[in-house]
Amino acid sequence: SAYNEIIDGLEIGSNMGSCGTAAYLNERVMVADVATDPRWVAFSELGDKFGFRACWSEPIVDSKGVVLGTFALYRKEAGVPDEDEIALIDAMGHIVGIAMERKKIQDELASANEEWMQAMDEFGDAVFLTDMERRLVRANKAFYHRIGSTPAKSVGKSILDSMDPRHDRATCKACQLQDRGEEGVVVFEQGDTNNPSSDWPAEVTIKLVRGEYGAPTGMLVTLRDLSPSRRVEEQLRLAASVFENTSEGVVITDHQGNILEVNDACIEILGYQRKDVVGQNPRLWKSERHDKLFYEILWKSLTEVGQWRGEIWNRHKNGTVFPVWSSINKVENEQGQLTHYIAIFSDISHIKKSQEQLDHLAHHDALTGLPNRLLLNERLTQSIKHAERQNTQLAVIFMDLDRFKNINDSLGHPAGDSLLSAIAQTLKKTVRSGDTVARIGGDEFVLLLEDIGSSYHAASIAEKVMRVFANCVQIGGREIQTTASMGISLYPQDGKDAAELLRNADAAMYRAKDEGRNTFEFYTEELTRNAFERVLLENSLRQALIQEQFVLFYQPQVDIASGKIIGAEALIRWQHPEQGLVSPVKFIPIAEECGLIHSIGEWVLRTACTQGKVWHDKGIEFGSIAVNIAGTQIQRSGLAKEVRKILEETQLPAAKLELEITEGFIMQQANFAISQLEEVRSLGVGLAIDDFGTGYSSLSYLKKLPIHKLKIDGSFIRDIPGDSNDMAISNAIIGLGKNLDLRVVAEGIETTEQANFLRQAGCSEGQGFLYSRPVTATEFEALVRKGRDLRLVS
Repeated sequence: SAYNEIIDGLEIGSNMGSCGTAAYLNERVMVADVATDPRWVAFSELGDKFGFRACWSEPIVDSKGVVLGTFALYRKEAGVPDEDEIALIDAMGHIVGIAMERKKIQDELASANEEWMQAMDEFGDAVFLTDMERRLVRANKAFYHRIGSTPAKSVGKSILDSMDPRHDRATCKACQLQDRGEEGVVVFEQGDTNNPSSDWPAEVTIKLVRGEYGAPTGMLVTLRDLSPSRRVEEQLRLAASVFENTSEGVVITDHQGNILEVNDACIEILGYQRKDVVGQNPRLWKSERHDKLFYEILWKSLTEVGQWRGEIWNRHKNGTVFPVWSSINKVENEQGQLTHYIAIFSDISHIKKSQEQLDHLAHHDALTGLPNRLLLNERLTQSIKHAERQNTQLAVIFMDLDRFKNINDSLGHPAGDSLLSAIAQTLKKTVRSGDTVARIGGDEFVLLLEDIGSSYHAASIAEKVMRVFANCVQIGGREIQTTASMGISLYPQDGKDAAELLRNADAAMYRAKDEGRNTFEFYTEELTRNAFERVLLENSLRQALIQEQFVLFYQPQVDIASGKIIGAEALIRWQHPEQGLVSPVKFIPIAEECGLIHSIGEWVLRTACTQGKVWHDKGIEFGSIAVNIAGTQIQRSGLAKEVRKILEETQLPAAKLELEITEGFIMQQANFAISQLEEVRSLGVGLAIDDFGTGYSSLSYLKKLPIHKLKIDGSFIRDIPGDSNDMAISNAIIGLGKNLDLRVVAEGIETTEQANFLRQAGCSEGQGFLYSRPVTATEFEALVRKGRDLRLVS
């Protein structure tokens, strides 16, 4: 063994000893003396070491003559073999050659078998080999997994024992092929009793294995799960169905853009036949609506991103162009090479039309069809830019209808809407075609006049509007006349942007309201200051109620003849933390506009009733407390309910309360006002018309009002006795009151002469600075407790 270890692995070649040389030459080598033979020069010491002198080597070859190794005989003495020894060498070489060739074949078969099994185990399909008696020879892992067994339990046994025992051999086509020893392919559907895998559709392939002389020696069977391919087929079927039945057009082209296929929707949308487009380029329906840059961006997106999506216009076969929403994708093969383009598109004409309608609704007033605030701002902004470039002027006329709410309340909202629509059409006819008429609120309109030469142009338009409004409008068989207050701002002197011009025109409009309505005013910087103060005052006013900044003062009402206090008028004042005592003349109009008047009015009524109850419980003879009711409080229902609730809460006797209503508000909705006041009067509360003579009254309605008192406005008293007209008016009111059996109270009495005139004219009651300024509740109580006359008239 030591000798074998030394020579193991030596290279073969000439002069490489007996064995190396024999293998190299593929012939017998007889060395009689290793010590002297040149072929043993490199190994001569081995003979001495291991005790041999002669070595005879025979090459071992396979059946094809390929050298497999060598067989050698060693002898202690030098010499050549005799005939018997040569015969032994021949025999042993032949026997060893046969054995080595067989071992080589077995190793190769084992290696091939292992490689085959490794390859088969990678297969997802079940693969197995049987002999012609259907005994299992070998199988891959998928097969054993399928039958739930192992090679040790299955090899050599009938395959029929391993498969589903439900098989009906009489009807099983695979079994019949095996019985006949034939090759073939059989497909079994899911659930088939003969399906070797009843849980999924299967394909069975049978191949015959033939021996050396062509006779069948076995069968190679493959069992394939068809579920994946069926799913692919189903996906392809669904894709084909979608392709044909989708409402979106689909175009498939090759990598050069030549059309390969289109679906029915594409044909319907574009109006072509399939034969007209296949083989053509999509440029066939190019609309010519897009410029070169559009297509450069499209192709850049396709090249770099692999897709493009967006709106594109196509041309129908009949020549009309229409918008589509399109998605174009490029298709690449596994090597990343471009193979196709797929375009999917849908006609969005109806969507565009809806968008246009929505855009119109978003930018126009639904009632009149005029531009709304949003569109007005856009146009005004563009007009300003144009005027700046051209160095021209423009004007903004902010218009508010006067007392439009009265029309809505008296005639109903449908009539009000009809009036607004009629006014809109009238205004459009009043201005030039390039000008803009917009409705930005309930009864607010704005006129945008571009490229005007001077402010005179704006004034002439405003005057034209006033003249047009002087004519009555027929609404529902009724003649309605309305007026408008207008404010005018000019670019560039009154503002640099749309917001500033509108704000300043609005401020000028309020100035027109203050000037008596039915007129127009140009903007001034003073109006901006006033408007700013107005906003601050409104914000402060909202906090005044919460922070209890309002207080009530009481002005005595006296018997003119005796000077005795017979009542008190509750007058609200605002104790502003910064501005001090604020007159109601300044904040009541703002409260009416911002909707706070109802809350303030309720507070005044409750506070006055609470104070009256205190005096009543103390036994103070204060007569009655008069509280002013705002017109908006009368115009909404529920006044009587509110008064009743407050009287019940404060426990003030109804006879101790008197409500004063301005005649102008009563006449705006006479019938409704009368019904409201009758409900209040039924509670036992007194009613008086305040500031009588300053508004528009109908005597026919006046006699129907459930009132008990008229109050002569202080403006008619102020210039007495110097103004004969005021004296005549006062006499007339006093006479009217007597004839209607109404008490008459004169306001604003400041001199003895005025008091004497009124007493002689028959007016028995009055109030004013002659008797007392408005005082606090404590001061008023002190005046009553003194029990003496405030001022006697001679």
